[in-house]
Amino acid sequence: MLLLVATADSQIAQVPGSSAATGLSGQVVDSYGQGISGARIWIIDSTGQAKETASNATGGYSMTLAPGSYTITAELSGYSFTSATVLVQTSLLSAVPRIVGYWAGPAAQAAVSPPASGLYGQAYYATGTGTGWVQGRVMDQTGAGVPSASLNVDGWRTAYATDEQGNYRLELSPGMHIIDPFKPGYGIPPRAAFVASGRTTRLDFIAKGVVALGRGRM
Repeated sequence: MLLLVATADSQIAQVPGSSAATGLSGQVVDSYGQGISGARIWIIDSTGQAKETASNATGGYSMTLAPGSYTITAELSGYSFTSATVLVQTSLLSAVPRIVGYWAGPAAQAAVSPPASGLYGQAYYATGTGTGWVQGRVMDQTGAGVPSASLNVDGWRTAYATDEQGNYRLELSPGMHIIDPFKPGYGIPPRAAFVASGRTTRLDFIAKGVVALGRGRM
């Protein structure tokens, strides 16, 4: 799964009126139940694609979405948040269980420059408050590993690549990251991963063979 943090069952509420919306709504609160405003809300679908919004003055948020399963978490400097999953259904507004933020102190500044060299298992970001990991496998449509696929993180071209079996492991700073594998001859959609300090997030990729026309990505 994308996140290795506790999830809660979703609740479904019928939207009043004849033209019901399809989406979700929820609230971000602190450990005392008070709303947290200005938190970055991440809403991730079953394919790993992420949308974002922000909590309002009372910690509330909402978004219109296509039906499907979503994982929701939040991000704000100094806080560590729980997550929740919710099933969005047609013409229903799904009520997300409360996302709780626990104060952890000011976050240290992360280094955003990729290292000069590195291989499978090495760190990409360095922080002073702990890191987490994203690991998984890049596979073709037959299930065979794709070796030597480069791994771009948050738009940075890193020195890391998958091993001979298509496995990879990245050490990253806590928060949301976009992992974008690349290998010539394959189409590999990027996916989002939320990293929690001291935890490992599993994220696999399916690479589809493509016919390149003209100059590809460098």
